Amino acid sequence: MLFNSLHYLIFAPVVILVYFLVPSRFQKFWLLLTSLYFYAVFRVPFILLLIYSIGITYFCTLWMDKSESRFGKLFFLNIAIFGNLGLLYFFKYLDFSFSVWNTILGLVPCEPYYAYPSGILLPMGISFFTLQAIAYAVDVYHKKVKRAESLFQFGLFLSFFPQLVAGPIIRAQDMLHQFLDTYTFKKENLLPGIRQLAWGLFKKTFVADPIAAVIDPVFADPLHYGWFSLAVTGSLYIIQMYCDFSGYSDVAIGTGRIMGFHIPINFRQPFLSQTVSEFWRRWHISFSSWLKEYVYIFLGGNKKGISRTYLNLFLTTFVSGIWHGADWNFVVWGFVHASLMVIERFAFSFEKVKTYWDKIPSFIKVVYPFSIFGISMYFFRARPVEGIGNSVQVGWAMVSRMFSGVEGDFLTVPFSVLTTVFILMFGDYLMEKETPWAKKLFENRVWVYGISGILISICFILYSVTVSAPFLYFQF
Repeated sequence: MLFNSLHYLIFAPVVILVYFLVPSRFQKFWLLLTSLYFYAVFRVPFILLLIYSIGITYFCTLWMDKSESRFGKLFFLNIAIFGNLGLLYFFKYLDFSFSVWNTILGLVPCEPYYAYPSGILLPMGISFFTLQAIAYAVDVYHKKVKRAESLFQFGLFLSFFPQLVAGPIIRAQDMLHQFLDTYTFKKENLLPGIRQLAWGLFKKTFVADPIAAVIDPVFADPLHYGWFSLAVTGSLYIIQMYCDFSGYSDVAIGTGRIMGFHIPINFRQPFLSQTVSEFWRRWHISFSSWLKEYVYIFLGGNKKGISRTYLNLFLTTFVSGIWHGADWNFVVWGFVHASLMVIERFAFSFEKVKTYWDKIPSFIKVVYPFSIFGISMYFFRARPVEGIGNSVQVGWAMVSRMFSGVEGDFLTVPFSVLTTVFILMFGDYLMEKETPWAKKLFENRVWVYGISGILISICFILYSVTVSAPFLYFQF
């Protein structure tokens, strides 16, 4: 089920209302039932994959906890890890493996060993709930979190509908215990929940979708546009991606908050970052934290020498590129960011460089990561275009054309889009600064409920007469 749909704007209030009306002993059952329904709306058979992940992870951690030998604990841990990774590989990376095989051997269709795509559909949310399950298993093994008291509790933790399809990727220590508590309606949860939900719908419906309508023609036919239009397209796409993904997270966090659940923040004003490294710490925080904890530290972190630290940093960031998509353009995108992370780490290891950087005004420094990220997003967004080539060739064509200064069609950006982008940036700035008057503004019940009600009502009307584009991270 899409958050940006009439279905959800009816579904969520009904779920929340019934949740608070039924006896406490039925609350969690109602949440699990509605979460499975929420996922089944996409494709009913995919529920079996979610149930598989819940089952294998729960029982492996159960047997791990009961095992008295280190070998036994590791054995069941590995089954849980590779059981989930295997699921992710089969549905997300199998066809890409065939592509790698064909590319390495230089095979073309009709040749004896050419591997044809399987055509397997990518289940919604599989990139998220498998990582969440793996994190839980590892944390139980290291005794960072107490094992779930029941299969029901863990099943609800992994399938909780607000964050099931596109995160945030929740750590067990942050959320698992919340499914043991009993919740009643509290006014202090309604205000921040409605505010967060409305802000998320604003990002998606009033910023991300209108930007998509402006820049999609450029990505479909980039050779007809001039360098300046391509530069504007890159800047707009990174804003679209931010509003689309953080908008989903905001709706998830807001929905959960209304019911009394506290889902960790997933974005923290990334456009105010002054380095690429800081950008990643503010962007998709739950995934960046997951990578640090379960990849970077697993590889040795910074405890095995400078060279190994750089290698671990490179590999961790490179993995993030592969996670986002199974295609060569994501390999390139991951390589670019991995290289930048290492270069920054190396450069700032020199005190003179760090001192010089600190003297540069902040409003200038924020341009650097925004520009770098925007340029790299040409590869992230690129898809094969007839007359240019595959996704990597399209991405490279856009980058080289932008820096060539060549003229072409001019991209017209409607004033309404510029206005909503300004509102977005100003709103994020106020939230980041947390000045007393801004805090008072966001806690004003009349103002928050009024604006939120208007936004949600407009979205309700829009979704009833048109179909909003799916969230971008659904395809990852």
